[in-house]
Amino acid sequence: MKHVVNLFHVYLQMGSISLAESLLSSLPSELQPSASALLAMAKEDYPSAVEKFSSLLQQDPQNQIVATNLALTHLYHANAQSGIAKLEPTIQSPTSKIGSLPHSIYNLCTIYEIRDDKARQKKEAVMEKAVTQYGDVCGKAHFKLDSLR
Repeated sequence: MKHVVNLFHVYLQMGSISLAESLLSSLPSELQPSASALLAMAKEDYPSAVEKFSSLLQQDPQNQIVATNLALTHLYHANAQSGIAKLEPTIQSPTSKIGSLPHSIYNLCTIYEIRDDKARQKKEAVMEKAVTQYGDVCGKAHFKLDSLR
């Protein structure tokens, strides 16, 4: 089963969407909703991907992988503000029991850059929060800052 899951992801990365789609029913039932959301995003069916990722995030509000994918889907659909609104809480939540994923921080900082001119201040705030709560979880490059204080 692990090989089918890996093959599904490889097909998506290669852009072989029809091959990935053919494996969807072979995936374990607990992975099919997230795989279906990824497939919708790969097909550029952003409204469907937003709906599917939003449903997954409602089930697990602290899931940074789902929040990151939802944020990127919003970004691809030209709605950076909604992407930020979905991703920020999972990174900056003081009650989160998990650390911040480096790619989540990187993607949030990228969306800040795309959205407005105050990106540096916002990226510094994310850096300070992540370092304060979780220690050194990310390198300088994840915060997309040219220098650290």
